[in-house]
Amino acid sequence: MRIKVAGFLSVIYFLLLFFTLPHYGINWDTINHLPRGQAYLHYFLTGERRYESLPTWKPYWQKTEGLGVDTDQVGDEISGRSYYQLDSNPFEWYLEIDGDGHPPLSDILSAVFNRVLFGELRLVNDIDAYRVYGVVLAASLVGLVYYWIAGVYGGLSGLVAALSLATYPLFWSESHFNTEKDVPETVYWTFMIYCVWRGVTQKNIRWTLLSGVFFGLALGTKFNVLFVGLVIVPWLTSYWLGKYWGRRKEFWKENRRILWVSLGAILLGGVIFVGSWPYLWFNFPEGVMRVFGFYRTIGMTTSIDPRFVGKWVINTYPIQWILYTTYIPVLVLAGLGVVRILREGLKEKTKLMVLMGLMLFVPVARVSVPGVTIYGGIRQIMEYVPALSIMAGLGAGFLTEKLKKRLSKPVVGLAMVIIFVPHVRHLVRIHPNENVYFNSLIGGLAGAKESDLPAWGNSFGAAYRQGVGYINENAEEGARVVYAFELIPNVPRIWYRQDLTIHNSRRSGYLRKGEYAITLTYQGTSNRSYYDMYLEGFLTPVYETSVDGVSILKVWRNDEAHLKRSVEEELVSMVQEKTDFGVRLELNEPRSLSRLELKYSEKNCNPVLGIYVQISLDGKSWARLPGSLPEDWLIPEIGEQPMGGGFIEPFVGQEVKYIDLVMSPVDACLSQVLSSKLYVFKESEK
Repeated sequence: MRIKVAGFLSVIYFLLLFFTLPHYGINWDTINHLPRGQAYLHYFLTGERRYESLPTWKPYWQKTEGLGVDTDQVGDEISGRSYYQLDSNPFEWYLEIDGDGHPPLSDILSAVFNRVLFGELRLVNDIDAYRVYGVVLAASLVGLVYYWIAGVYGGLSGLVAALSLATYPLFWSESHFNTEKDVPETVYWTFMIYCVWRGVTQKNIRWTLLSGVFFGLALGTKFNVLFVGLVIVPWLTSYWLGKYWGRRKEFWKENRRILWVSLGAILLGGVIFVGSWPYLWFNFPEGVMRVFGFYRTIGMTTSIDPRFVGKWVINTYPIQWILYTTYIPVLVLAGLGVVRILREGLKEKTKLMVLMGLMLFVPVARVSVPGVTIYGGIRQIMEYVPALSIMAGLGAGFLTEKLKKRLSKPVVGLAMVIIFVPHVRHLVRIHPNENVYFNSLIGGLAGAKESDLPAWGNSFGAAYRQGVGYINENAEEGARVVYAFELIPNVPRIWYRQDLTIHNSRRSGYLRKGEYAITLTYQGTSNRSYYDMYLEGFLTPVYETSVDGVSILKVWRNDEAHLKRSVEEELVSMVQEKTDFGVRLELNEPRSLSRLELKYSEKNCNPVLGIYVQISLDGKSWARLPGSLPEDWLIPEIGEQPMGGGFIEPFVGQEVKYIDLVMSPVDACLSQVLSSKLYVFKESEK
């Protein structure tokens, strides 16, 4: 019966995830994963280092509303070649540049699903076919959690654990699109620990070897699994000490074979890791060290936001994020689960509660210690989610035992299930933006924004698809589309109508040439660039996606019709002087700036290497404007600045009296100002 219930839960969860796939965009680093997966898979299948045997890929528009292959072309004109089988990124290219990122195994397995479901069967469109891989894994994990916990602690504990996992906002949302890294790693991590537990407690060679397979799958996805030893070794110690204390010979006799097989399982995992990554075939062991260097770079830090520095310099950000993004009844039940572990854990025969506690503690603790960093929420340690869900299941069982004298077990069980109803209703209301969920402890997403919690509102690409749908439906033929700041590959080109021009060089800023601008809006985006500040300050969005009253995606039309304030300008006089850092401009009084235009001499001077602009009201407190010239093109329609004896610096209405042009070298040509114009917004129209 238990296996049937687990299977039923997995199937239901799979169907729910599968049929909601078209509601989610892609992970915004997908471009780093899927082309690599396709290149390696193509090599495995054909031996080709380039896509010589494939037909030329032809552009088309894949409509975003459904799962099927629904395009603007006749069906037989769409080849089975994927959008991500890029001629510019072949196998031989990855042999040269790979190694500065995560391993590719889940990229390859995603490509397998694409080749079957899209390339061969045409059942699912090109993009969503990749994500079915993650959907299958996530559904399997829900089934495993029920099967595991129900088998030891009863059906109610198993059901609550499975429901806690299935409805965990981060897990539900990212199972649709974060399918090359964090979701697969979470699944393989949990399956591996389950197999180790079965193998050791039952002295079963097959389960032990199977743990090696999952170790290899996890290692081939992300290096997070290397911390699994901090879970398994303490658990093994407590389990074996409890069972074999004072019986060393008996221990060796009964476990010798499992210990040797465990070493074999570790080697098996290593073989899977190296065997699935052709880059390492030609760069071993140097390539492995390069990957370790990548993880050291992204995972280590010398500074922590002082708001999250706790006792002993512990980083409290991960713990706070968990507290604020977990459904409160699940938090309460998980707390009871922790109490149960402290009371009963060491008394258990197999010490499973100890294992569960370590599964939760280790992922969180490893990013909380001094010198280690985590960013963008805690999706990078998603392994904690099934463990926290299991804690809730243990807490549900604990509470049931305490209440059994007052209430019947069925009543308590029904109540445990009913408490998820309000949560599910809320998730339906914010769908498909569940990964920006915050609970009432912080006041929802609005409270997280007010508290300026790092990464509030960041959907990591999931919300783009909603904005793309609006543009496809409403933009006139031949319209131009840009991203406010992000990169073009954040959305597959085939999701846009073919007649649209998608290129960031069309950002026109104050020129207002009518482009559509789309962006994710979250902590820090409103002032990260001139164009962001211009869009937010001057234009009314034509489309918004909001959660708890907070926008997480906006689309603007950069034209006169959508201005939300007057932009009438006038020229003002100013005093300029050379300084030891470049040029300073001083107005007679603070004014709301529009733009600065300079003409300068290019004779007998050095070319400028770098410029930034800082502004001040009083000449004492300065604010640096985003961007560093000439690398950053503030308005691509104007081009690189400075250039050809001219310089334009746009502003967004800041109240300013002093402007500093800080340049390197200080005697650059730009310091030889011939003439200047400063445009400000008229006083009466502020």
